[in-house]
Amino acid sequence: MKILRIRLNNLNSIKGPYLIDLTKEPLASAGLFAITGPTGAGKSTILDAITLALYGKAARYGSEANPEDMMSRHAGECSAEVEFEVPSGVYRAVWERRRAQNRADGKLQPPKRYIYDAAGETLAQQIREADEKIEELLGLNYDRFLRSVLLAQGDFAKFLKANANERAELLESLTGTAIYTRLGKLAYDGAIERAKALADRKAHLGQIVILEDEARKELEGAIQQGDEERKRLDAEIKKGGEMLSKISELEKARTDEMAAAVELDEIEKKRKHAEVDLERLRQHRLTVPFAAELALLDAAKIAMTTSEGNRVNAEAEYGKTKKALVKANLILGASIRNALTKRQSEMESGAEAVEKESQIAKDTREWLNEHEADAGLVNRIGDLTAAIGDLKNARGAVRDGWSDWTRTAVEIMPNDVGVFPDSLEATSHADLEQMLENFFSVAAKSKQELKTTEEDAKKQRDLRQDHLAKAMQVATFEDHRANLKEGEACPLCGALEHPYAEGSVPSDEIGELEDEVKKAIRKFDEANKNHLKFDGTLSKLNSQWGKILVSVREASDFQSELEKLLKPLGVPIPVCGDEDALRKKLQIRESDYLKRVKDEGDAIHRKDAAEKTVTAAKNDAVTLEQKLLKVPALPADLQLGPIDLKELLPVSEAEENYTAAEKGEGIKAAQLVDRQKDERKAVEVYDRIKLSLESSVAGSEFNTLEELCSAQLALNVAIIIEELDKTLTNRKIAANALLQKAKGSSVRLLAEKVMEGDEAKLVKDYQVTLKDESHKLVEDQVARRNAIIADDINREKWLQGQKELQEDQKSLAIWNRLKELIGSADGSKFRRHAQGISLDVLTRKANRHLESLSDRYRICRDDAETLNLQIEDLHQAGVRRPMASLSGGESFLASLALALGLSDLAGRKVRIDSLFIDEGFGSLDSETLEIAIVALESLRQDQKTVGVISHVSVLQQRIGTQIVVEKNPGGVSRIRVIP
Repeated sequence: MKILRIRLNNLNSIKGPYLIDLTKEPLASAGLFAITGPTGAGKSTILDAITLALYGKAARYGSEANPEDMMSRHAGECSAEVEFEVPSGVYRAVWERRRAQNRADGKLQPPKRYIYDAAGETLAQQIREADEKIEELLGLNYDRFLRSVLLAQGDFAKFLKANANERAELLESLTGTAIYTRLGKLAYDGAIERAKALADRKAHLGQIVILEDEARKELEGAIQQGDEERKRLDAEIKKGGEMLSKISELEKARTDEMAAAVELDEIEKKRKHAEVDLERLRQHRLTVPFAAELALLDAAKIAMTTSEGNRVNAEAEYGKTKKALVKANLILGASIRNALTKRQSEMESGAEAVEKESQIAKDTREWLNEHEADAGLVNRIGDLTAAIGDLKNARGAVRDGWSDWTRTAVEIMPNDVGVFPDSLEATSHADLEQMLENFFSVAAKSKQELKTTEEDAKKQRDLRQDHLAKAMQVATFEDHRANLKEGEACPLCGALEHPYAEGSVPSDEIGELEDEVKKAIRKFDEANKNHLKFDGTLSKLNSQWGKILVSVREASDFQSELEKLLKPLGVPIPVCGDEDALRKKLQIRESDYLKRVKDEGDAIHRKDAAEKTVTAAKNDAVTLEQKLLKVPALPADLQLGPIDLKELLPVSEAEENYTAAEKGEGIKAAQLVDRQKDERKAVEVYDRIKLSLESSVAGSEFNTLEELCSAQLALNVAIIIEELDKTLTNRKIAANALLQKAKGSSVRLLAEKVMEGDEAKLVKDYQVTLKDESHKLVEDQVARRNAIIADDINREKWLQGQKELQEDQKSLAIWNRLKELIGSADGSKFRRHAQGISLDVLTRKANRHLESLSDRYRICRDDAETLNLQIEDLHQAGVRRPMASLSGGESFLASLALALGLSDLAGRKVRIDSLFIDEGFGSLDSETLEIAIVALESLRQDQKTVGVISHVSVLQQRIGTQIVVEKNPGGVSRIRVIP
């Protein structure tokens, strides 16, 4: 896996978008580069960006997903992006987070993650999908990535000098072998749980109740005896049941005899009570021959009565329609006269409106003629507004540019800018050029003076350094004389006698020269700083001046353009600061002119509408007068009250109302004539039928037509009485049949000697006793059989439990063995064993890297303590000593080798071509640092790129290619790459 590009935007102190391209120079050809900057500048933020893009987690926050504190202050969004290469191709991972509406004070929104291929096609756009896709592409989960790509070298420094227990915890954290602790605890807990489960199973088997063989035989014998007793009881119950059936049959026959006798008596009573109705039914049956003629007479009478009622209703309806016609006539005349009055009023008011609107239109036209110049504003106000805005912006640009320029000039030449005006508004171009020529001429002289000062300071520095170097060479001999002792070898020549040592006094000249060198260096640094600052500021003033001249020319062009537009309006160019007031004034003039134009058009429109209203009212008045003449006159003797104004209608509706009333009156008159004819015809039909029926009655059992009619019953009454007669007859037939059947059954059963009375009761009681005994026996048999079934089940459970108990004992034996081998309550037994193996693998891989760092040392395990490490000194005949004996530089080399070894271990299935090492170089001397850097550069041979994160100045000087994170004011940092 190789990281190609890193993009980050608004992460912590690094505000704004930045791209770190490892495929372009100078980083592309650098096998080793440094990420440098002061503490807190944001160096580690670059590593956070890598893990955020790939795994949605920041490296410094451990396993916490999507930390909320990553976004820069006062920012509305942030993002991290990594482009990387694996054997399957090039991919891009993106992490981003926003606030609502991208506002700095908006609510923080959930993060989003995306994975793209080289063609830009989306492979994942959900957090879970991105996690799975990254692990699939890289072959590394988050923890393994931290252990193989981002190496926290400081953790290994602790690891080297920790005791056994501390080293076990660190090793578990570094190698991710916590699973062995869990497996050890699982083996221990599994054995304990299975032992407890085995004890529980034994206790459960002891609770299963199984019948003794003797008790079971007794129970089975009782079941057999019960079955035989039940057969006997069933036979007796069956025999007694036949007798009970006949006793019941005899009792029913006796009951039916009594019921039949009661029924016959009841029928006689009801027939005697209904004698009158039955006589009426007999008389009604005599009227049946005359039923057809009586029906015709009834129908004719009904028709006569109906026709009389219809005639009375028709007379009433005709009277109503006649009154309605008169009312409609009256309303029609009143409505026409009312409409005529309104039209006359409309003609008068319309004439007044025509005169008023004509005057308004005339007055408005006069105002428009007086302000004819403002007509040009209507189509040009947009151009004027834009031109005024352009002039204002150009003047502002000139003002701001000039203010910045003079402020910068004051910084380097405060005594030479007082002649410059505060504003360029009234300054000619020639005067301005002359002022600037004078300024830059003086500035050139000042620059030369600063350069001369710097050169003099450099000469003094070089001279003082040369003096110091020569003095130190002399001091090599002179200063050491005071330290020579008689009988001890001279460190320079090896002599034991020192004739010139006596009376020699150490010189203070070197200390004085060193002070002078420091002073000379400070003076040179100050002169160099002043020269560079002056030169940079002067260059800045030169570049800014060109922009000011452009702004001045643009302001002049905008002023000329605006002057052309304002000339027809008689308006002068506004002074600086009055542009908005002029724009507002022109907008008001344009608005007033447009309002007056609209007022004139509205007045003309209202005048035309008033004229049309007058003409329409005149035409309507003529029509209404003609209609009023056509309204029929009311009868002279008609007495009607006045018409209420609420009853008045529109003329057309009043006309329709009158026409409808007139039509309705004619219809009702015709209907009245028809009803009168119907009534006369119905009377004639009734008289004819009545005369014919009276002739027929004369030869019958009835004396008169009235007797015949009174004997005839209503149909529903006749049906009720006939039903009563039929019911009584049928009930009598049924009661006689029941009586005869019951008497026959009694005689037959008595002949069979069926018991009655007390004897029958004894038989019934005995039968109940037999059934109770049978029920009790059945319950006992069910209980006995259930006991047998339960015993069978318990025996089966016990046998099955014994089999499972044997299996559990075998399983427990295995778990106990596993517990003895790797199990412990805290998991330490298996952990220490597994970590010992991991430590062996780690030290082997670390020693490969340590060989390139130093040929003197080799890391090895302590034979006496599994997790203790020792260092083997190959320059001292392979002697072993504790890690605590290593110096700071030696510890660094060993810890660096372990870090690189862990990277190989964690990424053993994945080729890792990008490494980042965080801090740990501060304890090295120059020689050891050089060895470490050479070793890291050698990784380039394996196509690896190594980034070292450090704030150590010596390291920054030694590693040329750097990604520098610089602090800026306001807590913001920026990134730049230097070769």
